[in-house]
Parts: sequence; C-alpha cells; structure tokens
Amino acid sequence: MELKVIPVLQVAIAVILMSLLQYYLPDITFSSYIASSVTISLVILLMVIAIVIGFLAIYSFRVHQTTVNPTKPETSSQVVDSGIYKYSRNPMYLAMLLALVAFACYLQSPLNLLICGLFVCYITKYQIVPEERMLIKLFGEDYVSYKNKVRRWL
Repeated sequence: MELKVIPVLQVAIAVILMSLLQYYLPDITFSSYIASSVTISLVILLMVIAIVIGFLAIYSFRVHQTTVNPTKPETSSQVVDSGIYKYSRNPMYLAMLLALVAFACYLQSPLNLLICGLFVCYITKYQIVPEERMLIKLFGEDYVSYKNKVRRWL
C-alpha cells in the first residue's frame, strides 16, 4: 500500500504548516475584509458540520461492523453504501478537510487554503486511491458499482 502517513497525522502536519504560515506571514490576511463575527460564525459552522459528518461516518461503519482503521482497508468486511456513504465515499476525509478549512478561516490567511489543497492531493494519492484498489480487490463489482454511483468527496 502507498500509505505514507496516517490521516490523523496528515491533519496534524497541515495544522502545523498553517500555524507556521500564520507566524511567518502574518500580514497576508483577509481579516480587514470580513468581520470577525462572520469569521467566527463560519469557523463554528464548518467545525459542527465536520464533527457531524465524522460521527455519521464512524457510526455507519460501526453499524455495519467493519473497520474504521485507514491503515488496514484489507480488513473491511463489507461495502458501506448507506447513511452518509450514499453521498460521499470518503466522509471521514471530508470531515478532516472541513476541519482544516475551519482552521484556515480561523487564522484568516488565504495562504492556508493552499495547505488544504495539498491535504486533498496528498490524501487522495496516498490514502484514497490505494484504499479503493484494495476495496475493488476485496469486493469486486459491488465496490465498482458503488464507486460509479457515489462521488469521492461530495
């Protein structure tokens, strides 16, 4: 498997990179264009959505009694295609991305959105694509059919 860094650690690395960008380039900001109350509301909204999506994703896996461990997709027992998984093949990663976007908004630096983009590229190449290959190997046409019906992110 191509997995290089576990997803939670990828999020931590992204948060560290965002914090470093904010520290070293504090003048690149959109705080003068958007009221702080709007920013805080957006951050809270994004975090609530991220938490709900993450909870629903984990709950769906638990209901179907399959693994949530991203480092061992080969231990999956079935294709989960109900609940939140009717709308996204990767709601856990989507929740992580939304949390990162919320943090980028909190820091009010447009440069941090580039880190969010890097997160999407990295997790797609080194986590999602290898997972999908393993799931096709495990579940064959069931997973291919699901993959053809449901988008990767949204």
